[in-house]
Amino acid sequence: MRLIEINDVSKTYKPKGRKKGSPITAVSHATLDVEEGEILGLLGSNGAGKTTLIKLMLGLVTPDSGSISIGGFDVIASREKALAQVGAIVEAPTLFNDFSGMDNLKYYSRLQGVDLSEERLKSIVSLVGLEERINDKFKTYSLGMRQRLGIAQAIMHSPKLLLLDEPTNGLDPDGIAQMRDLFLNLKKQMGTTIIISSHILGEMQQTCDRVAFMANGEIKAVKSMEEVNYGVDSMRKFAIECSDLQKASELISEHGLQTSLQNNAIVVIVNQAQVGELVKTLVQNDIVVYTVNKLKRSLEDLYKEVSK
Repeated sequence: MRLIEINDVSKTYKPKGRKKGSPITAVSHATLDVEEGEILGLLGSNGAGKTTLIKLMLGLVTPDSGSISIGGFDVIASREKALAQVGAIVEAPTLFNDFSGMDNLKYYSRLQGVDLSEERLKSIVSLVGLEERINDKFKTYSLGMRQRLGIAQAIMHSPKLLLLDEPTNGLDPDGIAQMRDLFLNLKKQMGTTIIISSHILGEMQQTCDRVAFMANGEIKAVKSMEEVNYGVDSMRKFAIECSDLQKASELISEHGLQTSLQNNAIVVIVNQAQVGELVKTLVQNDIVVYTVNKLKRSLEDLYKEVSK
């Protein structure tokens, strides 16, 4: 079931300052549907339009044209009903430095009119991995802990949708890995639909169900991770490790296939049935085949392709 429908949305801004100039296009004719329970990566370089699109989803800015609905409610015409289903972090979480993590959560739950039991609060704290530090003051938290507490605040009302703008910015590799585990747990345990804006493409390849590529304000392509990793047809890239690379390459070339060498393996693009025949041919010619691995494409390479 579709949770978000973005239909032909555009947004331009007037140049700041006294000098007049052409309007700046932040988002141009964006169309995107997001299914319930999926993690979608909104990918692109800085200035691609990711943050503006998230602000449009939150009703923080008004589109010049097009429409956005969440759970069947238009974000502009029925903003309260649409956003009742949403939790978000667009910038750094705004929390009180001298409050403990738990006191921050209790304060914001009262502010939002969310009636949370102690048991529910503890389950949220456990989900974001802050059990050991939740009673410490917020000012003592690392950047990663601050982000996780911000997410705890955003999910207190059990939203269907979580919007996160560059949530791993500034985090070290351990912090990024912890955030990835948190996103996957939110999907698994709560069924939360998550949209993550990011320019860290390698990390998104491990996290998302689908990715939408943005460049110059446009959504250039939307791909499932199967399409990202292996393409859209039956052809796949395989790496064959064997005892005689040169002879194996010659034998494979006789089948009309192109080969290349990569990390002491022969790389060839074939379908699943063909790779079995190739292995059979190599073995029949006294070549020992050690491993056959299907190779994933790089999300970075695919982004370069669709951005052109």
